[in-house]
Amino acid sequence: MGDLYIQKSDYHLSLSNDRVIIKDNEKNVVKEVSLSLIENILVFGKAQLTTQLLAASANNRINVFYFSGYGKFLSVLDSGREADYEKQEKQALSSFNQEFCLEIAKRIASAKIRNQLNLLKAFDEEHILDSKDFEQFQEAILGISTAKNIPEIMGFEGRIAKSYFYLLNFLLTDDFRFYERSKRPSKDRFNALLNFGYSILHSCFIGMIRKNGLSLGFGVIHRPHQHHSVLASDLMEEWRPVIVDDTIMSLIKNEEIRAEHFEEGDEEEVVLTAEGIEIFSKAMRSRVLEIHQYIEFDKKRYSFLYMADQQIKSLIRCFETENHEEFLSGYTTGE
Repeated sequence: MGDLYIQKSDYHLSLSNDRVIIKDNEKNVVKEVSLSLIENILVFGKAQLTTQLLAASANNRINVFYFSGYGKFLSVLDSGREADYEKQEKQALSSFNQEFCLEIAKRIASAKIRNQLNLLKAFDEEHILDSKDFEQFQEAILGISTAKNIPEIMGFEGRIAKSYFYLLNFLLTDDFRFYERSKRPSKDRFNALLNFGYSILHSCFIGMIRKNGLSLGFGVIHRPHQHHSVLASDLMEEWRPVIVDDTIMSLIKNEEIRAEHFEEGDEEEVVLTAEGIEIFSKAMRSRVLEIHQYIEFDKKRYSFLYMADQQIKSLIRCFETENHEEFLSGYTTGE
């Protein structure tokens, strides 16, 4: 059994003889899939599913997950399929295993810093930055490899984050320069884009984690607090530069997003206009669906959605085997 991904908004899904019939807007049959082969249906965008298909999915314990076109998790039509409590028990036990969490945290933090470094190199086309600027990133990765606890790792990550955004500022046009990272409220245009993009990425991981039957409340880096989805926060970390920051930098570089696409909201917060949201959302959708080489030494190319799903599955294997080396980190280059 596998997952059925629906990524086009003009698709129409119906049921005939226990088979899912997928048609395009001209009513041409694009694909047929036996209902017995489907474990989950993931809908990205505005594809339509008939009531008969939804009822049959519920009867066959197939969950239907709805995401916006740009990846934000919206809701799930729960079939009543029992949660895999044994899987969640192993997850909970692993989350309290400090040595296990430390090793996974090292992999996530190191991958994030490598991705930040690669992004800086990729967009430094005028060679404004030099090798000394980049050395601190490699030093932080080295420091993380010998860290004794997670607070020490987060210390390295926090210091590099400040350096990363400081250096990133030199690569921006005047309209998007910013003084410092501001989460809520967004004090400038660049932070408005970051906050919007990161919220989409976090929500996307919430949906993918739920799809794989894990609990959102037991993570490996962040600790549970106030109903926060800590596992989504953990897993999104290494993807911030790859999915969100890269999309923003490309939009600015190509002048697709401009100062006119922002306005002042409540409490002097800078927010995107309706047109700005449309432009950014379209770019994010393209980014999560693009095919790239995400796994080192694997020449096959995948979409981010597939890679995120495989990463979560690798984490499940880690929980089951108590072996952190099963964890799959993403791979990007600075080229």
